This record gives sequence, structure tokens and C-alpha cells, in this order.
Amino acid sequence: MLEAYALGVEAHIGPALALFTAAFLQSITGFGLVIVGAPLLMLFYDAKLTVPVMLMLSCCGNMVQGYMARKKADYRLTLYLACGVVFGLPVGFFIFDSMNASQLKIFINILILVSNSLMQLLHVQVRVRRRNSLIAGFFCAITSVTAGMAGPPYLIYLARSSIPADVFRATCFVFFLACNASSLTSYLVGGHPIAPAAHEFIYLLPALALGIVCGNLVFNHMPRELIKKSIFIILYVTCSGSILYELLK
Repeated sequence: MLEAYALGVEAHIGPALALFTAAFLQSITGFGLVIVGAPLLMLFYDAKLTVPVMLMLSCCGNMVQGYMARKKADYRLTLYLACGVVFGLPVGFFIFDSMNASQLKIFINILILVSNSLMQLLHVQVRVRRRNSLIAGFFCAITSVTAGMAGPPYLIYLARSSIPADVFRATCFVFFLACNASSLTSYLVGGHPIAPAAHEFIYLLPALALGIVCGNLVFNHMPRELIKKSIFIILYVTCSGSILYELLK
């Protein structure tokens, strides 16, 4: 059994290196697992396989981090965001299900480019209240189901709020776990098979753990601002190149 698993891991060297890179960068900068990991994994996988794989991997990380930070999370805010997720899931799954793999790949890369541009350029402080939380949760569900990342709408909504950093971080982990798990459930309800994603997830999980551990070990010795800028450059080049390739092939 172990020998067969080792051979399987060896056959996944390319995707594992891509995920290790994304997990390593997230450990250093605080973000990047899905935003960096999804475009890189789509170099090896079909887009409709990549998204549930990333959701499963994200759930693992969110579960561990959410448990550790659970006492500081704002559960009232999480509840309102989660209510918005309920309404956004059918819309997100409709988009996911109605596109073929090539269209979804283009959509995800455009979404990543737009999200990163907004996060860098948008300096508007949105008031944290129930209605806005419902709206943010709605869009988090759409981006989670279609691209495997609930982060951009959450960050655009709360990054410039007055919420303390430790509460913001803890709420982020707890909410993402709920949102990503709900997205995976929507695939099951909608009839989209997730067994192939679970198979890939098993072989990629060690790369996730190793990337997080290595990132934490070198955390204090890395120029984080330089790495953040490098991430955005890598994303723009990777996503733009992927879109161009899909349009011209």
C-alpha cells in the first residue's frame, strides 16, 4: 500500500511542486494558496478538476488554522457572511456547470487578474454591517464555487475595516472553512463528481504540509514585501499567458 502511494506521489511531482510553491508563499505572506495555486495547477489539470482539488486542500488548512484561532473569531459576522453564501452557491454552481473546461479556465484567470487589481487599487472602506456582509458572502460563494477562492470579496470588504487584525484573521479561517465546505457540497448536490479531485488531493496533501512547514521555518529570514510584489508579477504573467493560450489554441 505504501509503495503504491509512493509511486503515486512520484507521478505527481509537477503538481506537487506547484502546490508546494503556493503553500510556501502563503506561509510567508499570509495569502496565495489558491490565488497562486490555481493557475499553476491548471498547467497540469483540467480547470474543472483544479477547483475542487483546491477547495479540498483549502479546507484542510482552514480547519487546522480555524481550530487554533477559534476563540478570536467574530461568529456574528461569520453568520451573516454564511447567509450570503447560501444565496450565492446556486449562482456559482450554475456558472461552473454551464462552462466547458477551456471557458472556465479563461474565466478563472480573468477573475484572478481582476481580483488582484481591485485589491491593489481599491482603497474604499466599506462599512461592516449586516446587509454588506450578506452581499460579500454572496460574492464569496460565487468565486469559491467557480474558482475555488472566497478570499477576494472577503478582503475587498474587510481589509480596510476597523476589525482588529487577530479577529480579522481568525474570522477569515472560520468563514473560509464554512464557505469552501459549502462549495464542495454544492458539487455533490449538483451532481458534479468529486471522486477524481479526492484522488488527486490525497497525493498533493504532503506538498501542502511541506510547503507550510518550510515557509514557517524561513518566515523571519525572507523579504516579505519583495515576495508579495513577486507574487503579483507571477500571477499577471501566468494568467495572461494562460488566457492567450486558450484563445489561440
